[in-house]
Amino acid sequence: MSLNRLFRLISVALLALFLAFAVALVWTEWSTYRSGANSVPALRKLRLALLAMEKVSAERGPANAAMGAAAPLAPELQVRLADARARSDAALNQLRTALETDSKLRQSWAMDKVRLVQQGLVPARANVDRVAHLAPQDRSDVLVVAAVSSMVDLMPLMVRVVSDLSNEADRADPLLRDGLSAVRAVASLREYAGQVGSRFAAPLIAHRQLTQDEVIEIGRLYGRIELLRTFIGGQLGNYSRAPEFVTALERVEKEFFDSGFQFLDFLLQIGLKSGDFGVTPSELFKFYVPSMASITDLRDLLLDDLLEQAERHNTRARNLLILVVSLTLVACLFFQLLVVLIGRRVVRPLVQATDLVSGLVDGKLEQQIPEGQHRDEIGAMMRALRVLKERMRERNSLAKEREALITQLQTSSNTDFLTGALNRRAFYTHADQQLGVAQRYGRAVSVVLFDIDHFKRINDTYGHQAGDVVLIGVSQCVAQLLRKVDVLARYGGEEFIILLPESDLAQAGAVADKLRVALEECVFDVEGDRRIKVTASFGVAALAGGEALDMLTKRADIALYRAKRLGRNRVELAGDEVEEP
Repeated sequence: MSLNRLFRLISVALLALFLAFAVALVWTEWSTYRSGANSVPALRKLRLALLAMEKVSAERGPANAAMGAAAPLAPELQVRLADARARSDAALNQLRTALETDSKLRQSWAMDKVRLVQQGLVPARANVDRVAHLAPQDRSDVLVVAAVSSMVDLMPLMVRVVSDLSNEADRADPLLRDGLSAVRAVASLREYAGQVGSRFAAPLIAHRQLTQDEVIEIGRLYGRIELLRTFIGGQLGNYSRAPEFVTALERVEKEFFDSGFQFLDFLLQIGLKSGDFGVTPSELFKFYVPSMASITDLRDLLLDDLLEQAERHNTRARNLLILVVSLTLVACLFFQLLVVLIGRRVVRPLVQATDLVSGLVDGKLEQQIPEGQHRDEIGAMMRALRVLKERMRERNSLAKEREALITQLQTSSNTDFLTGALNRRAFYTHADQQLGVAQRYGRAVSVVLFDIDHFKRINDTYGHQAGDVVLIGVSQCVAQLLRKVDVLARYGGEEFIILLPESDLAQAGAVADKLRVALEECVFDVEGDRRIKVTASFGVAALAGGEALDMLTKRADIALYRAKRLGRNRVELAGDEVEEP
């Protein structure tokens, strides 16, 4: 049987098997996506966060009452304040413990914010206690507002904690998204309701009118409360057939909006005209805070419903998982039979061929390619691989020869054939780049042009071979004294040029003089045991503003000819002249 026909039979069997398995996997992924196994734990952590947020918010009530009461505080008020703080601490500790036991949330932003809230409560409570222990006449408006604000300012952190944990639950089970939005909206309503009540604390304590900033802030909170009222009503439209949700929403409307919220509106009207509220912070706390209980009851009812939904989703996912596991076991048994057959005729040869191809790609041309055991496609592949191996050998050989030739051509095109230094063309290419960098960043750069004195006399006296020895020796002597960043090139004949980056005119002149002395001390051995000493004349020019390389070189050349005219074996610095006098 040919490999192609065998592969078709196996493909049909595998296709039938994996179609069933794929359907089960798709179903599992769909169900897992919609109802994650972590939804119930995430909702429980969210409940703890909402409870902590509620307790920290509720602590403002007795705190405001304490700041508005006579000093010393009545025992009943002290107990109420201590009890509220204990409940806040207990709720925050319970939330923190739950986050610490979750490896994914242990180092999360939510955990950091819980720590910040716990840390922030210490100075906030200290501010409240400091105001409460002052005599009523000593409680300045600034101290009261600061104490109230220090408690209110902790709530954005708790809102972010609730948001982060709500997002965790949403990622675990996206079907809960609408319910989570409703829960967060109700929790925000509870918080804004508490904040708008706290805004009246300072005016009540000081018996003064509301300031313009307080009126604006209360108006902003009113607007948010009304928006949340509308949003919550729309979100709970899906629960219209559940009587307990209808009843809970009606309680919110009746107890909070028709009673507590109207009472605040009454205080607002008084505060706009005068500071004669006729109500103490303690009385505000006793009347207003209980009206918010209906909001937390609605929140808890929504959370209970979300937990029930999540548990139903998890039950369905568990049943589906059992089905998938059963199908997988059956598929695995059948797959074992196929693996044995495919492994002998297809997988093993293909793996071997893959390794060989990978080795050829990596350049391992020394590996042996075996003969095909069967007269089939695998055997044809092995024969093709042997041909490919030979072709790759030939191609690699040609590529190496080409690279060597390209390298040789590049070197010869940029290098002076005699001295090994850069030639004039390569120097101009490199110098143009350096000059552009120097001009862009305002750096110094200089050019040194030098010429071997009486070089024609050396050629005429000792011959051109001796002249070549001198040129090579001069190039080597100078190159040894230059930095790695300096560029030496043969400019033409017995002339050489040097580019000195990061060197001004004085520094370049010093370098040129050092080279002049070194060349004067050099002795060159030529044929016939003859020894030749030479000197050189130097012209130095430094970059001036946006000067082009040609102009810079020309000024160095003028300085060089001046050095020759003045007696040779000397260094002359270029000025601003652009023509030889």
